[in-house]
Amino acid sequence: MKMNRWGIACVLAAYAFVLGAAIPFFHAAAAPGKAVIQLEELEWDWVPLPAAQHRKTGPVPQAVDKIDKSISKDSIGYVTYFINFDAKAVVTCNCAYSPSSASMDFGFISSNGKFYYINVKGGSINQTIGINQAGSYAMAIRNRSSQTVRVVGFLEF
Repeated sequence: MKMNRWGIACVLAAYAFVLGAAIPFFHAAAAPGKAVIQLEELEWDWVPLPAAQHRKTGPVPQAVDKIDKSISKDSIGYVTYFINFDAKAVVTCNCAYSPSSASMDFGFISSNGKFYYINVKGGSINQTIGINQAGSYAMAIRNRSSQTVRVVGFLEF
């Protein structure tokens, strides 16, 4: 069956329309839902490093790490041991905590004791943090409230 020029043009236009409609759909599905905050852009404090915690290091977990931890008032709870991250690594923290009135700092402690954190109020966090500088970091949560807080959720590496 032979097509005339108009038939070919119509078929090409239909393909262009379908492809044009599909590309933004697939592009949006691949794009992250929120911006990645770089570690170096976060607030930070110096914190003491527990000797036993600091010696324990390992490779980056491959997928998801579950968090279920109670953190005493005015203290820091280590969620992971120190992990050797490559430059350009990203970690998504998706957690909820109770009581939701507590003020919590979610972040990473470097091997030299610098705690990079995001202060969270309201009972939950869903944030992706980028690590631009290779090094050894531990995920930690600081409880700034006057009561013990329970944190549950996931870290995605």
